[in-house]
Amino acid sequence: MHGAGHLLEVFFLLLAAQLMGWLFRRLKQPAVIGEVLAGVLVGPALLGLVHEGEVLEFLAELGAIFLLFMVGLETRLRDILAVGKEAFLVAVLGVAFPFVGGYFFGLAIGFEQLPSLFLGTALVATSVGITARVLQELGVLSRAYSRIILGAAVIDDVLGLIVLAVVNGVAQSGALELGTAVRISLLSVVFVGSAVLLVPLVRRIPVRSLPVGSPFGFALLVGVGLASLAAAIGLAPIVGAFLAGMLLAEVREELRLEEPVQAVESFLAPVFFAMVGVRLELAALANASVLLYGSVILLIALLGKLVGGFLGALSQGFRRAVVVGVGMAPRGEVGLIVAALGLAAGAVNEEEYALVLFMVVGTTLLAPLFLRPSIAWAERVPGPKPAAEPADEPRA
Repeated sequence: MHGAGHLLEVFFLLLAAQLMGWLFRRLKQPAVIGEVLAGVLVGPALLGLVHEGEVLEFLAELGAIFLLFMVGLETRLRDILAVGKEAFLVAVLGVAFPFVGGYFFGLAIGFEQLPSLFLGTALVATSVGITARVLQELGVLSRAYSRIILGAAVIDDVLGLIVLAVVNGVAQSGALELGTAVRISLLSVVFVGSAVLLVPLVRRIPVRSLPVGSPFGFALLVGVGLASLAAAIGLAPIVGAFLAGMLLAEVREELRLEEPVQAVESFLAPVFFAMVGVRLELAALANASVLLYGSVILLIALLGKLVGGFLGALSQGFRRAVVVGVGMAPRGEVGLIVAALGLAAGAVNEEEYALVLFMVVGTTLLAPLFLRPSIAWAERVPGPKPAAEPADEPRA
């Protein structure tokens, strides 16, 4: 009966996610917003049909992994390298502005130094899965601004991990642990660099001669393998999944990988987004000071990424730079993880945690709402589109 209970919860999640996703598409809004709200609807905040648990958390993580694996399959390394300078600038500025803004606002409203550091850190990392789903829905993954967002998200994750390691070290031992930050930095650079260096060698692998059931089986091994390796060194598994997809993008047509990977992703990705909604503790937001201070923190979170992304991608033109800034805004589960670590270390209290929760809810719901019209605005730029940016077919 325990297994039957989990199946029933998955059914409720999928049913609500499909219905709400359909509704939001009919309203000409991103389906991902409907999927997140579906989780709120069936979760503890409202109907109580679905609750957090290890099985659903694992399925949700697989959903994020396969979403970014699919996005990676549609992104070639040469396209990311072509916008590497912009992606690096977007990542660095998009980490610096929100961190500084969050830290100094925390001090201004009376937080101690350590909670202020955690507040700044919670504003740092982008949850690229939300943006990736919107880009995928609109069929614009081949655009330069999409490649900048995806490239910056990988660098952003590495930088965010380093900041978190330093701040968490201060919380645990009361001192800066630069050795930990250096170790994580080196491991991250080696991991990402090795994946990049492997790209030219992928075409030489005799996949059909390997002792695997099918090319799709080989793709699963690469995707899950790199995701687990990324997790082992402290990076988000989705970074490994994205790099794995980018590796296999070189052979996706001849091995016919897109359809089977997309089939798995279309099942698991809605679970991931719905579980974002299930985790949201709406009762923690029903507090006047949380609403007031949370609104300011939300503004800092949105403007920090918007300004950082805009300045870093300004070489692409004003409108496309705006798209990059908006695309980097969602924080999703990343901010919650930072706040939860602070709570566990005793560096953050319940009210300070609620402020981060308010920011996460706001960026998760508002960023996709602004991203769709900003892309439409950018696509109306007069003049012929570059040959390197062919129009993709929007996904259903």
